[in-house]
Amino acid sequence: MLRTLRAFAWMRWRVLMNSLERTGARDALERFSLALQQIGPIIALILLVPSVIGLAGLGGFAGYWLATGDVVLTFEGLCILLFAACGFAVVGPMLLPSMDPTTIVRLLLLPIPRQTLYLAHTAGAISEPWVIISLPVVASIPVGLAVGGAWLAAAIALFAGALFAVCLVGLSTLSTLLLHLIVRDRRRGEIVMLVFIITVPALAMLPGLLLNEHGRNGRHGSPMPAWVTNTAKAAYTIVPSDQYARATREAARRNVTSAVSRLLLLAGSVTLTHTIGLLVFARLLDSPSAISRRRPTAATDSSSLRLPFLSRGGAAVAQTQLRLATRTPRGRASLLSPFVVFVVLAVVMSRRGAMELGFMSLTSGLNLAAFGTSVCLLAILPFAMNQFAIDRAGLTLAFLSPLETRDILAGKAVGNGLLAAMPSAVMLLVSFAFFGGGPLALWLALPLAFAATYLLVAPCAAALSALFPRAVDLNSIGQSSNPHAAANLLGFVITLAAGAPAVLIVVVATVLLHQPVLAPVLMAAWCAIAFVVSRLLFRAVEALVDKRRENLGLVAS
Repeated sequence: MLRTLRAFAWMRWRVLMNSLERTGARDALERFSLALQQIGPIIALILLVPSVIGLAGLGGFAGYWLATGDVVLTFEGLCILLFAACGFAVVGPMLLPSMDPTTIVRLLLLPIPRQTLYLAHTAGAISEPWVIISLPVVASIPVGLAVGGAWLAAAIALFAGALFAVCLVGLSTLSTLLLHLIVRDRRRGEIVMLVFIITVPALAMLPGLLLNEHGRNGRHGSPMPAWVTNTAKAAYTIVPSDQYARATREAARRNVTSAVSRLLLLAGSVTLTHTIGLLVFARLLDSPSAISRRRPTAATDSSSLRLPFLSRGGAAVAQTQLRLATRTPRGRASLLSPFVVFVVLAVVMSRRGAMELGFMSLTSGLNLAAFGTSVCLLAILPFAMNQFAIDRAGLTLAFLSPLETRDILAGKAVGNGLLAAMPSAVMLLVSFAFFGGGPLALWLALPLAFAATYLLVAPCAAALSALFPRAVDLNSIGQSSNPHAAANLLGFVITLAAGAPAVLIVVVATVLLHQPVLAPVLMAAWCAIAFVVSRLLFRAVEALVDKRRENLGLVAS
């Protein structure tokens, strides 16, 4: 088994090295993009080193004072951190799936037991951030106990920490395997992902809303019903972090019997987690890929989108971009996520009249519409910042078709703009109809601000998509469907910078000049300037795309 595991480790290392060394027909920029994509997670792990050192110091400090038998607030805070790690081990793989068990199916042809395959697959979860942050805590607390003179407690805490780490890895692996088993069927995966996208933001905001409503009414006591509180307390006792904390605490108090009983519960959690994980892993290997595909119908839709000031080829590209967004899970997630945030905020405002977001206060429908518009612009970044590579083989067909580059760029820009404009228009109308508030001139300036911002973002998005293309799977909403990290980060910064002049215009018109009626006039002038700048930038982007056609075709194919 050890030889097989060493072979797996060597194979992962060679895959990483090959991804950095492969050249083919790619140019220097493409090789730099691939290297940055592979080195990015390594850089992120290096940035965690100061946090790991700090947590190790806190763990040693907590263990040293825990040996005295007193209540140590540092230890309680670290227990809360371990509890959060358990939560991320369950939810994190759904948001950032990193392990792909489908590649292990090919290894079934080799004489390798499935238990060894599962162990090799589970070892990959050690690199997850929530596991890396937890390891120094559970490793340093026994050191502090030993320095404090509690040698038996240190031994028990060390064993409990090892069990907790193994259980945390098992939870992360089990969550990943269940996710891949669910999305093995495309239809089922789309439904689950959409439900996940809709419910998680609402559930995340629910406790804060209940607490705020409870404090606003001036009531005392717990804002939650008694049965909810009791159920939460009972569920917390079976969480591995609480079992580890109780075992360590009881060991420090020299209550060995109670500590051993907690160790047995933690060992049972480890056994149960990995047993279920092994069964799910076997089920995943046995089940064939049941990806449902759309059957071609006899009557095909021959209607095409026609837009003014856009050629027929550009309109076809825009229509393809819209269909790609509305027929893939990642595209639907980008369209639905702003609506979910908007609906939650609208419900809160209808109940309370205002909503505090920390960095801004939503006191009227105008603020709500402006915030919703901003969210819509940011939501299209996964599509806009990788607009060429998401077409896969379709991009090669577009390059081979009698389409000029300017038509492709114009169609992409219009398609992405419509993806952000359609939900933004709905939010604007709903906010104006149900909430209102604010001068009418500012309501008229808001669509102009949206247009000016997107006009500046569109050519930059096309340039970043050409410079940092990344082959993605739009049937997933996790890491495999994200654009290149550099393009995503730069796109976020550019979007904020492009929206800054519109905000400045509103501030000048309302605060400095005290003439809100000037806002739409100044915004219209800025929109015209942004249009001219966008046209000039698109000419440079057109030359860039023509130069990188071959590399874009290699990535997309």
